[in-house]
Amino acid sequence: VLATAKHAAREAGAVIRQAWWASARSDVKETKSNAVDLVTETDQKCEDIVSKLISKAFPGNRIIGEETCDSGKYDALTDAPTWTIDPIDGTTNFVHRFPQSCVIIAYIENKEPCAAVIYDPVADELFSATKGGGAFLESPQAGTVRLKASDAQALATSVVSMEVGYGRDEQSVALVTGALAGILRSGVRSIRMAGSTGLNMAYVAAGRLNATFEHGDWQRGRGPKIWDFSAGKLIVAEAGGVTRDLLGVQADLDLMGRSQFSACTPELAEEILAILRAAAPAAS
Repeated sequence: VLATAKHAAREAGAVIRQAWWASARSDVKETKSNAVDLVTETDQKCEDIVSKLISKAFPGNRIIGEETCDSGKYDALTDAPTWTIDPIDGTTNFVHRFPQSCVIIAYIENKEPCAAVIYDPVADELFSATKGGGAFLESPQAGTVRLKASDAQALATSVVSMEVGYGRDEQSVALVTGALAGILRSGVRSIRMAGSTGLNMAYVAAGRLNATFEHGDWQRGRGPKIWDFSAGKLIVAEAGGVTRDLLGVQADLDLMGRSQFSACTPELAEEILAILRAAAPAAS
């Protein structure tokens, strides 16, 4: 399973690299939820490549892909083997040639991620994990190294990543600015907004970031989806980090939800979540 995911990610990554250097900017083919939610021909080409490789190796397995699912809510997970694909996570970055995009592939069984790959084709860094088997980074510079999340337990020593998302309405803006203000006032070391859910989560696993989060919910039609964070959930966990339900409905990250929260330690997670939940009512 993991070998297939790695191979598919690298094949899609080769297409992304070729398109990356072919011109200074990619043409936007269409938009999805609104004018800032972009799709390119490369997104669709890469998903087709990954889907065909998975279907050939594992015929009959369910595939949930970003470009082949509509904007509505997809069917709930079952215990059956399921793959999730985000062919280019960070499409806006890809369009503008900001080097923070990746291919994300996860294999889910019994409603839990069992194998995961996040591949940055520009940096040629491949993050992977299997359930119970640890998380690893493969790169030309470092070879293969085991990932270990940071041991930071307080905001004062942490770098936190958050995302503005696609919402430009007053409620969405208030939610983001309220969270940003709350974290800044609490003395965070620094904040990043890099535009890729997959790489944000991989960086928490690698110790480059200490926490990352994105707001969202199905009611507003905003926020990341299962193909954005299912792989990251496993990679973070196998590196010793934690994922949480940002909305507080359940303890762990909900694969069927529309928000994401990851941190290197439970202590840091609780500190940040308390701040975010305190800030949320002001945005409603």
